[in-house]
Amino acid sequence: GDILCESNGHWTGILLSGMARVFLRTPGGRQVTLRHAQPGGSIGIGALLGEGAVSAQAVTDCTVMRLDHAQVLRLAGEHAPLAMAIAKELSTRLIDTYREMVIREQGSLRQRLARQLLHFAGEAEDPERPLVLPLSHEDLAEAVGSAREVVTRHLSRFQAEEMLALDRGQITLTDPVRLHQTAGRTD
Repeated sequence: GDILCESNGHWTGILLSGMARVFLRTPGGRQVTLRHAQPGGSIGIGALLGEGAVSAQAVTDCTVMRLDHAQVLRLAGEHAPLAMAIAKELSTRLIDTYREMVIREQGSLRQRLARQLLHFAGEAEDPERPLVLPLSHEDLAEAVGSAREVVTRHLSRFQAEEMLALDRGQITLTDPVRLHQTAGRTD
């Protein structure tokens, strides 16, 4: 997928359609996925008042409304409702971060597997086909810390639920939005 914004400089936007992977780059250049933004979600809102910045990459076709950083700050200083909307979005991001930490540490295998598939899609070697993962069941089992047979069972369920398609040596994510919902579901 196309890079929607890079981490150099301040960049804030609202995702209007599609799904985007929000990530940080480590000093060594590695990409660490933070979350997957969906319509109505912000990108880079945390950098409005801080020094950090994030990057975003389209997972599916995206439309993003880019906001002028300086103007948003000026308007937030003049209009309490905008400042409260920004605070609410930051609060939502913080709670999402806490939830993410719990899922990474204690999530079900189904959740961890869905997360790992989305993570691999974000690191796709072929930017023209980011949702086609050249991945064996064994590779995926190793990544989530489970047995291949168990992972194969879960992948078959995901396929039956039409979230992905399995082919020899590759997995195609056919519904990354539902996969993302599965990754975060707490039921």
